[in-house]
Amino acid sequence: MLILSGGGDPEKVKPIDNFFASKINKEKVLIYIPIAMEESCFTYEECYEWFTKTYREYGIRKIQMWTDLKGKKLSSEYAGVFIGGGNTYKLLKIMKDTNFDKEVIKFLSNDGIVYGGSAGAIIFGKTIDSAKYADKNIVDLMDTKGLNLLNNKDVWCHYKKEDDELINSYDNKLYILYEESGIIIDGQDVKGIGKKYKVKSLQFKAQG
Repeated sequence: MLILSGGGDPEKVKPIDNFFASKINKEKVLIYIPIAMEESCFTYEECYEWFTKTYREYGIRKIQMWTDLKGKKLSSEYAGVFIGGGNTYKLLKIMKDTNFDKEVIKFLSNDGIVYGGSAGAIIFGKTIDSAKYADKNIVDLMDTKGLNLLNNKDVWCHYKKEDDELINSYDNKLYILYEESGIIIDGQDVKGIGKKYKVKSLQFKAQG
């Protein structure tokens, strides 16, 4: 099961956090990955403090934070994976360089549960090109293909009405998420959670 949220204020994503927590086996270890975050904004230790405090409210206390993905393997011994927000280019580059993208795909195919918020959601699209309007490519990532687990759609996070012009000119199909909305992908099933999400299909222009 894949759970994606638009990111943002902790109060706004509470229904999505609550749903994720309800699916977690509390006897197993939950993996928290904050590596998208630029440490000039928040240190990993600050991220960990926020995350453990948030999920302690749901009775989840077995949490490991991974900040170095090299050699890391996912298996059924883990309750799930939470991939946090930050810089989408940085996150995808690290995941590709360490082959952790393949680990996540394999984990999901073996009935694992993964939650991606903001940048952690965008990476699951066909591309991460929607991130260029908010993030700088600080790692000079050339290949912006995502993990492509959303039927060839991309993800737009932190949606505001002012984004409509950019969205209308966007080249690919999109799941459009408010900060308080999310989607749950379970097999071929896609359901909304929180505020209603939107979908933008390709708009074809007449030729000639």
